Amino acid sequence: MGSADRNVAVRTPLLLPALGFSFALATAACADAPITAADLQSNGELRHGTQNIHSATERADVTQRASHLHVTGLLAAQAAGPLEDATRFSSEVEAIHLHLRADDISEPRPVTFVWTHGDVTRETLGFLQPTETLSLSASLPLLPDERDTEPAPVAGTWKVEVFSTGSGLTQSRSLLFEREFEILTTEQFEALEAESALGAKG
Repeated sequence: MGSADRNVAVRTPLLLPALGFSFALATAACADAPITAADLQSNGELRHGTQNIHSATERADVTQRASHLHVTGLLAAQAAGPLEDATRFSSEVEAIHLHLRADDISEPRPVTFVWTHGDVTRETLGFLQPTETLSLSASLPLLPDERDTEPAPVAGTWKVEVFSTGSGLTQSRSLLFEREFEILTTEQFEALEAESALGAKG
């Protein structure tokens, strides 16, 4: 065997660990954000904080996309048909319906609806639809049937909030829409209606 053959026989096994290391590094890189040469030290290890930088960038991108989303909406006792925007509702209506329109989206966008009264919070998942008009997005039942596990909402001041949902490695969410409203007892609502009627005549 010549000297050239001996050199090849000696060097070939040394290539295997190097190839294994390169494959492992490539696999690890694919599991998270892309890793560039600037992220590596001279010994091939990741620089300290590289993954945190990529994660922070991804969170910033999600927040930025949410902040650019323009959402308009109203609350009404009607689920469809002509809608009457209101901030006060009688406790005798069947439900309070949230109708929303989101501009500049081409596909349904997952969101979280949060209804809050004092320490009481109700969360539901839903979607913003890519429509040019208001569409029914969520509802707060005021007269739950026997199948509902939660009690009927109590009278008082409520707030509904719509949050974008986190995606990928992030679970952060941004506020897209909020609205305060009141649920009144039958007596309170009728008194306000009568007062409004008298003011209109005056």
